[in-house]
Amino acid sequence: MNFAVIGAGSWGTTLADLLCRNGHRVKLWAREPEVVAGVAEVHRNPYFVTHLELHSALTCSNSLPEILEGSEIALLAIPSSFIRSVIEPCKDELRRMRGVANVAKGFERGTGRRISQVICEILGVSPDSQADHVACLSGPNLADEVAQKKLGASVIASPDEELSEILQQCFSTPYFRVYRHGDRTGVELGGTLKNIFAIGAGIVDGLELGDNAKAAYLTRSLHELVRIGTALGGEPQTFYGLTGLGDLMATASSPLSRNHRLGQAIARGTSLKDFTESTKMVVEGVEAAKIASEWGKKLTLQLPITEELCRVLFDGRPPDIAAANLMGRSLKAETD
Repeated sequence: MNFAVIGAGSWGTTLADLLCRNGHRVKLWAREPEVVAGVAEVHRNPYFVTHLELHSALTCSNSLPEILEGSEIALLAIPSSFIRSVIEPCKDELRRMRGVANVAKGFERGTGRRISQVICEILGVSPDSQADHVACLSGPNLADEVAQKKLGASVIASPDEELSEILQQCFSTPYFRVYRHGDRTGVELGGTLKNIFAIGAGIVDGLELGDNAKAAYLTRSLHELVRIGTALGGEPQTFYGLTGLGDLMATASSPLSRNHRLGQAIARGTSLKDFTESTKMVVEGVEAAKIASEWGKKLTLQLPITEELCRVLFDGRPPDIAAANLMGRSLKAETD
């Protein structure tokens, strides 16, 4: 297949290389001229997954029309807040393709919509219709580990079953196993919502609250993730799979997770502003927490962890006070 990978961050670069090594023709779009030069001259991305020697057949350009020409499938690896501005100008080229696959996780800022909904709107197709050839890839996929060919798995979801099968074959390797799933809504939501709770897991670790606290926190976080995920249209069982529970387990403990690192930094006294200015990477859990809180209010959902995290992130509440507030809530049944 001919792929256009739009976005040369850690995940986009890693997947572009993986597809090349699987025998596909891949063109990578990068905004930064340094990345374009690095891929062309030394087969490395100078900013992301710098240890990964890229396949020699991978080409890179900062011209979207050049990347899209002749491509059959577009892979979007752009932070959620930039999806619309990047792909709106090339919607005609995307519409003629066999499919569009999104691998970024997040809600659209301002609307709170899932990325597949945004893509369908831009392309002028009704979600879940026969014209909907939009897929999403989600799972416990830390880019650095996939780049190092460590064993892992992911989920591809699309209403176009044939597209899901094509992408499953394209992405699967002896070290990266891809499953198909019919619940695109739940797969997207699981991958997005877990980022919120990964920040809190970093705070638990940063405060050195211990393993008992971490286990309790993650269990209640999953409960809250399922609550909001099902309210937004996902199927309950989806959130106990790779895109929900699996992704939460990876991002809630790994030093490779930027959401977890943010939580640890906040627990140790670093401000959100200082942390975000020190990294070139977007921390998707920050915006997701704000939007999830807004959804909770609209849908009258009890989201105590999300609300406390928002107060820490945006109102300056000390993390230890937030932890005490969660422990001091009224006693109730575990299923509530």
